[in-house]
Amino acid sequence: MRSADLDAPGLKVRHNKDGTARLYWVARADIRKQGYEPETVRLHYNLDDPRERALIEAACRKLQAEMFAWRAGHRQSRRPFDGTIASLIRLYQTDEASPYFGLKHNTRETYDQVLRVIDRAFGKRSLANLTHADFHRWYDEAQKPRQPGGPERTRKAHGIMSMLRRLFTYGIAAEHAGCSRLSGILNAIRFKQPKRRRIRMERHHVEAFIPKAIEAGRLSLALGTALQFETGMRQKDVIGEWEPHEARSEIGGIMLKGKRGRRMLRWVNGLTWADLASGTVLVKETTKTGAMVAHDLSLFPMTMDLLARTPAEAKIGPLIVDEAAGRPYAKDAYAREWRVIARAAGIPDHVWNMDARAGAITEAEDAGADLDAIRSSIGHTQASTTSRYSRGALGKSRQVAQLRQAHRAARNEP
Repeated sequence: MRSADLDAPGLKVRHNKDGTARLYWVARADIRKQGYEPETVRLHYNLDDPRERALIEAACRKLQAEMFAWRAGHRQSRRPFDGTIASLIRLYQTDEASPYFGLKHNTRETYDQVLRVIDRAFGKRSLANLTHADFHRWYDEAQKPRQPGGPERTRKAHGIMSMLRRLFTYGIAAEHAGCSRLSGILNAIRFKQPKRRRIRMERHHVEAFIPKAIEAGRLSLALGTALQFETGMRQKDVIGEWEPHEARSEIGGIMLKGKRGRRMLRWVNGLTWADLASGTVLVKETTKTGAMVAHDLSLFPMTMDLLARTPAEAKIGPLIVDEAAGRPYAKDAYAREWRVIARAAGIPDHVWNMDARAGAITEAEDAGADLDAIRSSIGHTQASTTSRYSRGALGKSRQVAQLRQAHRAARNEP
């Protein structure tokens, strides 16, 4: 059966690697540009099953009618809750009162990935028919290794359960039937959590990385890594990020076209040469907590050496610029190019660029720095957060051992 044989406006068919078809309704391009959402809707039907062809046609005609109604000005109407997980997901992502709209754009993108997994796997399930056994079974299935003998995917499984909790919490506030009962069930279940990351970048990694980056013509990667390791700043606070910019009439700053050119992106939050205009003192408002951090870069020799290598005429605009593109690194490009240099420098693949922050904190504690002082210097609001980044530090352990030895000596004990 071909999709062209159906009276299903907006129907698009995509194929998996095994040849199986995935069905989507896709909004018209000109109406999408006007801001219509959702742009696509997954249809959980079988194109080859004659019994489901009428359902495909009905779903597409209904979605098409809603799209045209929106274009005609009926923009406050939302499709009602039909009792399924897919419907709850749709409302969570489109209801203006949903906490979804209070998320940062990158967090929203991460949530969208998990929501797509849930929609594909359980979207057709009715909330009224779900029990605790379903959640346990879903968790166990999601946790299974990708390949026999591989590691369990606990992080993925736990993430799915956490997202279901968010969905049901939203559903309670929106007074959707069944959400309160399921939220209570999930709150009574404890799923195995993923292990905390224990890897850190060490100074010898950075010292091996920098010359390889310079040799490859990637001074930007060398400088970014040195800043991350010596100051303990997050990658995002050093290199910046691209966020959607909807107000096309107010285009300014450093802009980039998004995927398929549908929206503009603006570069924000990264370090600029203007941040160093007063000399070597760097003051920055962190993106995650809004805390202000200050660093005297003259105390960081690796960073100062790399800053000195930058030509005077290049010291304008963003501090970290992709040499190949002539602008800040696009999403994921920094980590991808960093890994190329890291492998050339002999840095194991299990050490990631983001581990520079943990390396900075661990080295500081090893040196005997007070935990609260470390917390303040890197912009954490709570010392408990800082302690989670300290991975295998011996500083406090040495101090305790020395105090115990001094105490024994004072009491003339061996």
